[in-house]
Amino acid sequence: MHNVYGPAEATVLTTPHVCDPRATTRPPPCRSDSPLTGYTVFINHQDGRIVPRGQAGEVRIGGAGLALGYVDPRRTTERFVPAPAGRPYAERVYRTGDKAVMRPDGLLEFLGPLDEQVKISGARAEPAEVEAALETHHSVRRAVVVPFQAAGGGLRLAAFLLLVAGARADENAVLATVRARVLKQAVPAVVRFVDTLPLNSNGKVDRALLARQAAAKTSVTEVARSRQLSQAEDTEAFLLAACRRLLDQPHLTPADNLTESGGTLLAVARLVALLKSTYPIRIRAAEVMCQPDLAALAALVATRRAEPAPS
Repeated sequence: MHNVYGPAEATVLTTPHVCDPRATTRPPPCRSDSPLTGYTVFINHQDGRIVPRGQAGEVRIGGAGLALGYVDPRRTTERFVPAPAGRPYAERVYRTGDKAVMRPDGLLEFLGPLDEQVKISGARAEPAEVEAALETHHSVRRAVVVPFQAAGGGLRLAAFLLLVAGARADENAVLATVRARVLKQAVPAVVRFVDTLPLNSNGKVDRALLARQAAAKTSVTEVARSRQLSQAEDTEAFLLAACRRLLDQPHLTPADNLTESGGTLLAVARLVALLKSTYPIRIRAAEVMCQPDLAALAALVATRRAEPAPS
């Protein structure tokens, strides 16, 4: 069995790789250090520099099989560009628009199209990169990550996971693996372990349906979170529940920083209003934002609660 990569602009077949049919993980990457004779394949930064192995960038292809261009001259100029000096078989190369990492062993790992980025709490996140991080966990056979509109109005990520046969569903362990590899804002807010993934009419994963399912789940759990919030007596538990709800970040811990976790000025203002309406305390937004983590913020709130009520 072979895994073959190559766009139509490079005559379809560029980098073949022999696969192990016994592999239980996602399809293995194509070997990029040995493209077909007459081709060159490398990873470029957006400014045109070739990036070192291990860093992500755009896949670019050059060689004898490269197309002359498109009917549209403007598009040809954008996608077919001069090759970096010293590349064999190439005076010009094709910008594939595919994002990938060339591993130290020469294998090319694809992270999806370059333009598949979403903004989560002010930070750019790439679902394909989160999928790759999830699939590094030994129990995950395949991961599909989709953005969805959370109940609080913000955009969040949901992960749908197929497990390796016999593996146990352990959300905390999987998320711990992800946190070590992606931005905090890119950690999925919803994780579901599924037996199958829905397909659309083209035979591809129906990401739109998965996004709707994730949104429906969060809207139902929002009611439960609100009830927990109103019943909480412990200051830290109350604050943690409040921040999880306001930021749509169900995995926040006392060690997390509020602003780094997506606490915008609007979210902080809402938190201050909530604290003042719940406890008769004096507290300003600037004080909230300068706390190193939620535990410190909870300690500040507890201290203010112990002070005489403002007149």
